[in-house]
Amino acid sequence: MEPLGPPPLRRFIRRAPDPNELGHPVPLSFVMGRNEIAAVGVTAFIAYHDGFEFTLAMVFADPQNRFSPLSSMHEVRMAQVTGKASPPDHDQFRLALSFGKGSVAGSSGSFDFEDETAGKEVRPVAPSLTLLGGSGGGVKSDLRWFVTPLPPPGPIVFSCEWPLAKISFQHELDAGQQIVDAAEKSKHLLRGPTE
Repeated sequence: MEPLGPPPLRRFIRRAPDPNELGHPVPLSFVMGRNEIAAVGVTAFIAYHDGFEFTLAMVFADPQNRFSPLSSMHEVRMAQVTGKASPPDHDQFRLALSFGKGSVAGSSGSFDFEDETAGKEVRPVAPSLTLLGGSGGGVKSDLRWFVTPLPPPGPIVFSCEWPLAKISFQHELDAGQQIVDAAEKSKHLLRGPTE
């Protein structure tokens, strides 16, 4: 039998902390790197049952700074949505996390959708890195990111590249188990999943 009407609406896969969950802080922060144009640090880690979030802080040396990682990412996403060509690689801000078992989550991936035709929500298998929000302009930018699923025990390598701003920083830390342990202390605000 032929389906009636247009195909079902496909929605973006929700990749963010559960709003009913009160994450647990993880005492981590570090400077990824600095050069004559900018310095990049990572802080404010919060672990949840299905992932973790953190803030990437970027400070520019020039008070008249014209660079914005948010503008760079916006241009890439708009090109994906409209089907136009992406900005040149040299202009694109990229962030990636590599995990001990060889998996990678990057900020430059395409949009993922739920498959509504199957009647079940499709859960991503590969790690994902999602921008939750950001602010800035001028001297400082703060970008909040969410990573799902939780990392495996072992090292995590944070890599940040933005050729336009001469940024190519990398920092490795053995934090996988620390994040998993903090996630076990995360609490549901209204009710837990088994209550």
